[in-house]
Amino acid sequence: MRRTLILFLVVWAGLAWLVCSARGQDPQSDSRPAYLKVYLPASAHLLVDGTSTRQSGELRRFESPPLTGGKRYVYSLKVVWKENGKDVVREREAHVQAGQETTVDFRPADERRVVRAQAPEDRSPDVIFVPTPQEVVDKMLELAEVKKGDVVYDLGCGDGRIVVTAAKKYGVKAHGFDIDPDRVKESLENVHKNQVEKLVTIKKADIFTLDLKEASVVTLYLLPGLNVKLMPQLEKLKPGSRIVSHDFDMHGAKPKKVVRVKPEGAEREHMIYLWVVPWEKE
Repeated sequence: MRRTLILFLVVWAGLAWLVCSARGQDPQSDSRPAYLKVYLPASAHLLVDGTSTRQSGELRRFESPPLTGGKRYVYSLKVVWKENGKDVVREREAHVQAGQETTVDFRPADERRVVRAQAPEDRSPDVIFVPTPQEVVDKMLELAEVKKGDVVYDLGCGDGRIVVTAAKKYGVKAHGFDIDPDRVKESLENVHKNQVEKLVTIKKADIFTLDLKEASVVTLYLLPGLNVKLMPQLEKLKPGSRIVSHDFDMHGAKPKKVVRVKPEGAEREHMIYLWVVPWEKE
């Protein structure tokens, strides 16, 4: 179902948000944001539904407020840049859905080939960093039944709050991995601030290249397609290992439990999915 979004742009905590009022949108408790990645020449000016954006660089990231699941929404994108002294104008529509990430690439073909040739660890992050509320972190670890002797891996650790909480609350070893050097730095600062260096390690890494066999608990806050991409690695975990995902399921694997959490003062409920290895297939 097509829905046109009326929006304006604001910047909050360093993130660009697509704040909108969707015609015909019916709010639901399980509504989720949509994510938009736009690649374009670094000097280009980007307009979304005719509204100028302030971000710069070759990759611009946006997140919508929660949208109704199962419906399609549309943003109109217009990019303008100078080439040989002349304006180059490109326009496209971005079709987005709740809980999914859409990528639109305006770059010339030769620039795309250069990016593809970069080393995996130098590529752009797959998702926008959105902190998991602490109440949800606590419930994720509780649902995973973290206990003495467990080893927690957080894939896409962000600011490190999950691994720090696992170490402080349960006294277990925890490892956080993120491909974004800014997130790695932030996580290391969080580890130091909470004095859990003896239990927690943070590494810059591409999570899709990791050997996860040492983990007994894996935590995720990615997107459904990325969870599925991780399945070949996750299915090699030791029997009895637990996987918990914030907000997004893993198609093809039936969750053992699904719980809802609404943090105090939050506008929406958060979903938490639990799988135990080996999981039951859907």
